Amino acid sequence: MMSQTVTLHIPEPMFNRLRQMARMIDQPLEAVIYQSVQGNMPPLVEDIPNEWRDDLMDMEQLDDEDLWKAAKEPLSEHQWVRHRKLLAKNEEDALTNKERRELEELRAATDRFVFRRSYALALLKWRGHTVSPATDVAS
Repeated sequence: MMSQTVTLHIPEPMFNRLRQMARMIDQPLEAVIYQSVQGNMPPLVEDIPNEWRDDLMDMEQLDDEDLWKAAKEPLSEHQWVRHRKLLAKNEEDALTNKERRELEELRAATDRFVFRRSYALALLKWRGHTVSPATDVAS
């Protein structure tokens, strides 16, 4: 993998925090900075499953207000309840073939829902918004 050198001006408090973290985990400062950058980047479209790419690429064009709507959109109550019932029944190994297919479909829909919400929050974070566990996105 090729690498590039970048000169980056970091405010002293942030630099001190990064240096402290490097000491704490016994890693080079460069590794801590690299991990900080890598860990905060939203996924590239190429890293996203093919069936979700178009939807997420469209999200990149949304304004902040619409991204917040996507991040706060609740999962259908009916879908959530049905998913939980089928999961419980699955643990008892009591699913019919039809229910097993339905559970697979619900899992896929829930995965897509969660990924869409997460992607919206990642984009908002990269646009400078504060996104934290306290952000009101509960369904």
